[in-house]
Amino acid sequence: MLKSETFYNLNSMKTQKPEKLSKKPIEITEAVEKRSFALLRFLGYTLLIFSLIDYVSIFIPLHLTNPLWEFQAMAQMVDHVWSPLLGLTFIFLYNQTSIIQTKQVSILKFLSWFALAIGIFYLLLLPLGINNSLTLYKNINNQFANQQAQQQEQLQKVTEKLNGIKSPQELNNLANSLNLQNEAGSNQSPKDLKNRISQQIQTVAQNTSAAAKAANRQQIKNLVKDAVRINLGTIISGICFITIWNLTVWIRIIEKKY
Repeated sequence: MLKSETFYNLNSMKTQKPEKLSKKPIEITEAVEKRSFALLRFLGYTLLIFSLIDYVSIFIPLHLTNPLWEFQAMAQMVDHVWSPLLGLTFIFLYNQTSIIQTKQVSILKFLSWFALAIGIFYLLLLPLGINNSLTLYKNINNQFANQQAQQQEQLQKVTEKLNGIKSPQELNNLANSLNLQNEAGSNQSPKDLKNRISQQIQTVAQNTSAAAKAANRQQIKNLVKDAVRINLGTIISGICFITIWNLTVWIRIIEKKY
């Protein structure tokens, strides 16, 4: 009986899971807090360096007289604005226990004024963006008008050539050159054949014109969407940079207070 009880106790000890020891939560000390903020500032400077590389690549090579290049450059500046914004935000993150070295004060002052300069620069891009948007809109319409004029000129030449043809062989040759041989039957009279070719020419011209109008409308639609995004983005970007300058006034007056 004693052996069975001992065997039972041993089995029960094996099946029982050992209790987990309670672990104390990690306390965030002042040193850890300082290192965390230092990590964010390091990331901020890194983002500014990458931003500088991106902006240099945008402006090289320069085509300042090209409205399309200027429009695309503004689009890239708006798309990349998050990087310097986050970089400046991380750099200016300090807590009450932080110690700012004298050299860092000069750098932070420069970055504060730099944020103001960049903000004003973005706001000054707005008139240029609006002007380039209108220029590109006119260019799209002019290109469409030129295409329509060329199409009408080609249609007129083909119609004049068709009206001057009298023999069935020449009509068949014209139909073949216009890829209309399937619609033009060889047993038709010259008059019927000429009418059939004329109808097909008109149909092709109308289809081409409709496709050109649809493409023109799509181009204008895309331009309007990009123009709104870019011009509105320049305003928001400028305001954000100026806000960073305004909220970092403490670094610009730090020597006056102490």
